[in-house]
Amino acid sequence: MEKFTYNSKTAEVPSCLDEVSSEQYRQFLILSVLMNRGTISPGQFRVKWLSFLLGMKADYTMYRREIIRELDGQLEKLDGFFSYTTGKEGERIVTPILKTGRNLMQDFGSWHGVGDMLNGLTFGNFCDCLDLLQQSKQAATEKDEPAINEIFQDITLKLYRYKDPEKMPAVPSLLAIHAVNFFSAVWEMVLSGPVYIGGEDIDFRILFQKLASEDRKADDKTGWTGIVFEVAASGVFGNKKEVDDTPFWDVLLYLYKCKFEYLHQKRNKK
Repeated sequence: MEKFTYNSKTAEVPSCLDEVSSEQYRQFLILSVLMNRGTISPGQFRVKWLSFLLGMKADYTMYRREIIRELDGQLEKLDGFFSYTTGKEGERIVTPILKTGRNLMQDFGSWHGVGDMLNGLTFGNFCDCLDLLQQSKQAATEKDEPAINEIFQDITLKLYRYKDPEKMPAVPSLLAIHAVNFFSAVWEMVLSGPVYIGGEDIDFRILFQKLASEDRKADDKTGWTGIVFEVAASGVFGNKKEVDDTPFWDVLLYLYKCKFEYLHQKRNKK
């Protein structure tokens, strides 16, 4: 948390995404979308975000000059919400940080989603989302907006359920953006470093490492259908449908255990 002092008072606000409430996250996501569309500038984003966190009825730039100066001088305290890079022409590129393992929008009206770190997601839906995510990257390359929107909705429907399925409306665009960001964030965590599960850090990256002695290619995040059949053949979780219905973390942990034991055996043979 960060403390902001202005107008002879002090207020404490979140310093990064993992500290915000669901309501605050929703506002941050809305502002992120507006900035990406070019509706507001990065500078306006920070002003509007800080004004919202402080509970102001309008942007603080509408207040007295003294208050504006005070808050302008403390804007760096919001840096935990943004990443800063330099463009090809030396320009400063500001990007909102939307990657977190927390589902900060688990409930959205009558929509209810999976928990933090995708807890509650089945292995079948996890594999489907990976495939859809790959498709969205191809659609983005081709700048196929209708296809991207449809894929985003499909991913959302893997992570969320509507209270009354028979009366389910179109997927809200804000929820779709969140669902894809959330799934991508957790998958990125799996690929980039140890994940804290069951009281210990598990490094799932060994699932995607190729040994020099192996002829087959390392898993490149495709071919999950084949993995499902391999797991089903083991009988640990049952047939293919039962594997698809198993929590995805359970299956990943099983795959990790198998790969860990395999690596251990390879070392002992040397």
